[in-house]
Amino acid sequence: MKLKWTVMLISAVLLCGGCQSMLPQAPGLATAAWAAQNYQRQDQLEIQWKEQSFSFLLYQQQQGSKLEMLALTLTGQQLFKLSFDGRKVHVEQRIAPMKLLPFEFVVRDILYATYPNFAQLQQQNVRIETSAPARKVFINQQHVLNIQQQGDAIELNNVQVPYQMVISPINDGLANTDADSTE
Repeated sequence: MKLKWTVMLISAVLLCGGCQSMLPQAPGLATAAWAAQNYQRQDQLEIQWKEQSFSFLLYQQQQGSKLEMLALTLTGQQLFKLSFDGRKVHVEQRIAPMKLLPFEFVVRDILYATYPNFAQLQQQNVRIETSAPARKVFINQQHVLNIQQQGDAIELNNVQVPYQMVISPINDGLANTDADSTE
């Protein structure tokens, strides 16, 4: 009997091993109202997930309908690179310790916290309860995210996965890329 269960378990692991489609999907991420625009932002992020802690610089840049995110260590080593097209997160590169990080949830939460009017782009049942300086995000009537503004920093607490994140903006690094800029 024990051998039977062991064989079934090994078979299931082999069938699902490395299968990204088995990772849970983040509700409230995909949006039909995603629009092309020029957008860029850089932040320092600290994420506490399970027993792991990550601290890195995150660069967001959207040109057209593709938003790209690039994470670097404070010394410049690339941690991950991904893109979001309004429907799906495409992880292009990542280091081994971040292999199981739930990127769809991380991207969704960063967008709700930092991207201009992301919650208004949703066609789904999204509700935001605001009581300064905090916001609670409900998707399909389920509480999924707490966002707390602490001075310049934004604290996120994902109640689904769960993990915590602190986003601290870096304002002096990116130059304005508009052609008519006079800076």
